[in-house]
Amino acid sequence: MERKITITFGWWQDGSDEEIDKGHAEALEETAWERIGEMMKEGFTSGELNDNIHMHNTDPEDGIAYRGWWEIKKEET
Repeated sequence: MERKITITFGWWQDGSDEEIDKGHAEALEETAWERIGEMMKEGFTSGELNDNIHMHNTDPEDGIAYRGWWEIKKEET
């Protein structure tokens, strides 16, 4: 038996059409993998992602809010 598993996730700034700050991308990916792992252990195959990042001096004092989603698809091959 072979199985192909695809995990997809996406992020956007909450309440904004602005692009994701390139300096935040790695932190958002880390957050996504942590949350996906937690939720998969609980039996979920999709879910929401949330994070608030303040990494750079140019970021607002209260950080930048991000929202996202993830899903897993399994295929028999």
